[in-house]
Amino acid sequence: MREQIPDFQTIMFPALHFLGDGQPRSTQELLDKLTTHFGLTEAHLSLMLSSGQPVFRNRIAWALSYLKRGGLIDKTKRGVYQITPVGISTLQEGISDINLAYLKKLPTFQSWSSAFGSTEAETAAGAMAGEEESKTPEELIGESLSRVHASIAADLLETLKQKTPAQFEKFVLLLLQGMGYGMMEEKALEVVGQSGDFGIDGIIYQDKLGIDRIYVQAKKWNDNKVQSKEIRDFIGSLSLRGTNKGVFITTSRFTDDALRTATMNPQNTIILIDGPKLADFAIQFNVGVQVKKRYELKDIDQDFFDEL
Repeated sequence: MREQIPDFQTIMFPALHFLGDGQPRSTQELLDKLTTHFGLTEAHLSLMLSSGQPVFRNRIAWALSYLKRGGLIDKTKRGVYQITPVGISTLQEGISDINLAYLKKLPTFQSWSSAFGSTEAETAAGAMAGEEESKTPEELIGESLSRVHASIAADLLETLKQKTPAQFEKFVLLLLQGMGYGMMEEKALEVVGQSGDFGIDGIIYQDKLGIDRIYVQAKKWNDNKVQSKEIRDFIGSLSLRGTNKGVFITTSRFTDDALRTATMNPQNTIILIDGPKLADFAIQFNVGVQVKKRYELKDIDQDFFDEL
């Protein structure tokens, strides 16, 4: 019966079509419409993944996620989606199908893929083509986790871009603390980003006396890349505070010149963290994310049987 449930690529076009009137729709509304569209029954809807999530709802979620990566739809708030101008133009093309091959031609999808790696899209496409038959279960598990990781990273970065600069600065400091920098105390963090901060947004105190400090610059930018000038200004701000060590974090990317500027003086220790790396660190150290479910991968204990 599970094979009668459409895969996420098959769901993409009908989902976009139902959003074609321009009105924001909840996931539940889309679920109801797609259930009718594909003629699914309660028995189909009751099929569950090992994680406990309904199979069809999970595939809809992935379809919506990929449409969003392609810039065809947008999430207006939690669990609510709306078609974008690009999505409307796509429907006006008169096409009747959307798949990963189509999305990979779109600039927005290409930008996301280059930022978070093309592995997710390629792996998903290979799985739909039946390539999973030649791979071991461990390989499939690893690739599936990579796809989930990339999707969460993109969502997390988008969430950060919607926060205020002050909220982003606080997130950055909490992340660095979660990574092991600074004392695990409330006073170990200080958000100082404001007019007259001389280019420093936050300080992490490594010891109770505040002798050893890490200075942080946090730029919550959407698309503009951090230029060499911003790095030079940051280095100058550090110099005013009598240090040559600092961390520059952004939700966007760094230009090649900015990367070179950070390493130009060997006496400076300037760590640059761009959007994708920031999201990866947040996931790795569980800052802004939570563990949804744990799985155990077991194997035969040969030593146990050898000793019988």
